[in-house]
Amino acid sequence: MLSNEPFFLHNSADHACLLLHGLGGGSYEMQLLGEYLHQAGYTTQAFNYPGHESHLVKMPPSTWQQWYLAVEENYQKLAQKYPLVSIIGFSTGCLLGLRLATHYPVKNLVLLSPFFAIKRPWYSPLKPEVFLPLFKVFTKEVPRLRNLDKTKQYLGLETFNLESVQSALDLINWVKGKLDQVTIPTLIIQSPLDTVVEPSGATFVYNNLASSHKQLIWLEKSDHMITLDVERERVFQEVKEFLDKTF
Repeated sequence: MLSNEPFFLHNSADHACLLLHGLGGGSYEMQLLGEYLHQAGYTTQAFNYPGHESHLVKMPPSTWQQWYLAVEENYQKLAQKYPLVSIIGFSTGCLLGLRLATHYPVKNLVLLSPFFAIKRPWYSPLKPEVFLPLFKVFTKEVPRLRNLDKTKQYLGLETFNLESVQSALDLINWVKGKLDQVTIPTLIIQSPLDTVVEPSGATFVYNNLASSHKQLIWLEKSDHMITLDVERERVFQEVKEFLDKTF
């Protein structure tokens, strides 16, 4: 049973993993992966960003600076207890993890369905980001789709706050200019069938990272939420193997 409550699963080893969820999501997106890695010997932790608390239904306005401050605080607490800390980000969590990796001695980095652009529908000549200022004139929020995972259990917020979406886009612009500062081992996993973010974002990150140890894995059947989708077991295995190899 999935839960959107923060979790901390301790192991006696020196290696911990901080798992970062996506925009409008929560710790439930990382729960199964966290449990898998805990069984494999890693300490795992996940929490909900400001504006993503588990009791909320509609998403209030919040900013990437607030999310990042929470990421930074949780990382620092882990780093005080564990000599090695890996960052595992999903979607917008990838952006926060990449920013953290430019400021702290993160051991390695896992990027799952990295968010670098909103998926453009085939019928639209323009990117969805172009319409965001217009949408914000008429509404503060839009519904969040509920068909993004195959667990048949939905725990995330029911809406996207458009100010928060804009803040995430601002973070993308910052991260794009800093990828050449990320030199740690990095694993990227992406599905070409992603209906939420542009899959090409994974290739962009791979091509622009400065790391000499980087890997891009393409799935075959999944949508965006690959930590809960039909190929999740493969995702878990690939993440574990990467962490083990770059210990």
